[in-house]
Amino acid sequence: MKIIKLIPSLFLASVVWMMDDAIITAVAAAEQDVAEMEAEVVVEESATQGEEELIEEDVVTSEEGETADDETVSDETGESEAAAEEEVATEAAAATDDGETTSDATEEAATQQQESEAAADAAADKKEKQLPVQAGPLVDLLGPSLLSLEMIDETTAQFKQHLTSDALAGKKVIGLYFSADWCGPCRQFTPELVNFYNRMNNRRGRKGEFEIVWISRCRDVDSYGQYFTQMNWLAMPPEEAMGQRGMALGDKYKVKGIPSLVLLDDLGQVITTDARNKIPQDTAGIGFPWRSPLATVISVILPRSLRLMLGNQLGIIKSKVIDKVKSLLPGRAKAPAMA
Repeated sequence: MKIIKLIPSLFLASVVWMMDDAIITAVAAAEQDVAEMEAEVVVEESATQGEEELIEEDVVTSEEGETADDETVSDETGESEAAAEEEVATEAAAATDDGETTSDATEEAATQQQESEAAADAAADKKEKQLPVQAGPLVDLLGPSLLSLEMIDETTAQFKQHLTSDALAGKKVIGLYFSADWCGPCRQFTPELVNFYNRMNNRRGRKGEFEIVWISRCRDVDSYGQYFTQMNWLAMPPEEAMGQRGMALGDKYKVKGIPSLVLLDDLGQVITTDARNKIPQDTAGIGFPWRSPLATVISVILPRSLRLMLGNQLGIIKSKVIDKVKSLLPGRAKAPAMA
């Protein structure tokens, strides 16, 4: 009976013992699961932390790269700006130098021109001061000085200046020869005139009574000098011949073309304005200087001083007559003033 009574207790104890084992096992399994879960959490946290660290490193690296790029771009921009500024400064300096050089060159050229003009004026003043006072109709007509060409050697020549009154002293006939190097007929007539000039001046009893003064129509001084070498007489200075005086002589003697040869007497009175055509017709100069019969008689009978006085008076009378005739011509009268 006692054993039977103990069975429920043993059974209950077995159940309790089995339950304890199950609980223990369950608790142990739960603890193991918890441990595994914690381990997984740790691993995940480590992985997450590693990823975060990698992300941070990437961010830092990217920021450093951007910073470096920014610094590189900034450096390049700075270098470009510096180079541009340097180039601008160089161009400005070059422009300044060019401007200064141009300004200096201009000032130097202006100074040289002023010095040349001053030297030319001084030379002209000195020349005028050196020339003595001269008087006479030929001086008034041709100016204070004339030139000749003096040969230094076979290939070199130089101009020699003469006082007009001295150069023409004792000359009975003075020819004004208008010609130029560029004129074909002039180049043909000049050698013929040289021969005639030499022939007339070598005549017995009349040596040296004929003189020619060349009135140049050349276009420049170099041509003047070259063409003058073909002549053996006097010449008006180039600045006079190619200037106002030469033009006035051409107008005075109505020179329409070249070559032209006008013959004057020792008082500057016209003998003939057509000597250029008379020389080929009278190469021996039998009728030279081809005066009119009345002019020949006057030149022989009247002394020079009287002929000079008569010439001046006749010139005044002639001018008055010409002015009177002009005033009487139709269209010459002054038109009435308009109200």
